[in-house]
Amino acid sequence: MKKVSIYVENAWLTPSSYYRLTQYFQPSEARFHSAVPDCIYHWWHSFEKTGRLVFSVPLYVFYVFRTLLFLIEDNLSMNNGMVILARAIVPRRLPFLHKYLILRLAKRNKIVWELDDNILASKRISPADFHFYSKYSDIIVVSTDILLSLIDKRFVHKVKILPTTDGDFLGYDTEEVLLQRKSLYNEEIRLVWAATAVGLEYIQPIIPSLDDTAKALKELTGKKLTLHVVCNKPLQVETSCLEIVNIHWDREIAKKEITSSHIGLMPLPDTDFTRGKGGFKLIQYMSTAMPVIASAVGFNNEMVTKDFGYLINEDTTEMTWKDAIIELSSDWECYVRMSKNAKDCYDNHFSFHKNMEFWEHLTC
Repeated sequence: MKKVSIYVENAWLTPSSYYRLTQYFQPSEARFHSAVPDCIYHWWHSFEKTGRLVFSVPLYVFYVFRTLLFLIEDNLSMNNGMVILARAIVPRRLPFLHKYLILRLAKRNKIVWELDDNILASKRISPADFHFYSKYSDIIVVSTDILLSLIDKRFVHKVKILPTTDGDFLGYDTEEVLLQRKSLYNEEIRLVWAATAVGLEYIQPIIPSLDDTAKALKELTGKKLTLHVVCNKPLQVETSCLEIVNIHWDREIAKKEITSSHIGLMPLPDTDFTRGKGGFKLIQYMSTAMPVIASAVGFNNEMVTKDFGYLINEDTTEMTWKDAIIELSSDWECYVRMSKNAKDCYDNHFSFHKNMEFWEHLTC
């Protein structure tokens, strides 16, 4: 294996960093450079919008100097190796000195640029920096065709598509998971939504629909509907029938919550940024043999089929969140069939092992 140096926001706590890179290089001799150490990551994510505005400049300066030290270190030690740059190693604007050091690294090492979101739409990166990474990387790894379309045609030949997936559930037995879910099924239908706090604005708009569904489900079947929100911040909203259970995100706790829930949710608004998302939540749910309900936005449309899930288009009345949940909550045999189809789709199209082989081949 080549000597590998990996630049990420935070190797263990940032979901995109962990699921796109960290899980494939542990254990190994690859060197991770986290721009934000754990303590700073927790500190930054404790702030609301006002606090982030106040401390955004100091955090940017921290990014600049910390990544500068990493680049200097690699320039002194890396030769005939591979340097993987995740998203943007410095957000918003990459300083000239950083570019110079990356170019020096590129003369003696293979540069891989990895991105799984539309970081142009989110303004995490400037168009000039996006062009810089595209031009001077040897390989560009993206999660979807939609992100491929962002790359300048001159550099498309460098692109490799690799979906985001999750290897944390490899040890689970599908039959045991289904037995656990069946023990709850006649009394409670458990929805799960796992995400970081920035996604709370995506789940909030559908809460009234879920609340209405909880009332209808109780009247039709006598079952309780609960929503388990696994997030680093709680979802604070009033409901009349829907029971919301807030669970502070931890990787092991998230695994337990997902395996014990019945239906995975992924609501999204239709924007340039969300159309670039790689559907990771859905893939994570599918890896545990879980049927899914998702907004008909971007890559979700390519992933979700009627065999194991439902696509919700807010502009039509063909299928609603309420319709989908009640269908999945009313027929156990149908639920089992869709669960197994979800796992089959994961194994065939989003396998952790296939992704692992991709990185092993690239770094050998």
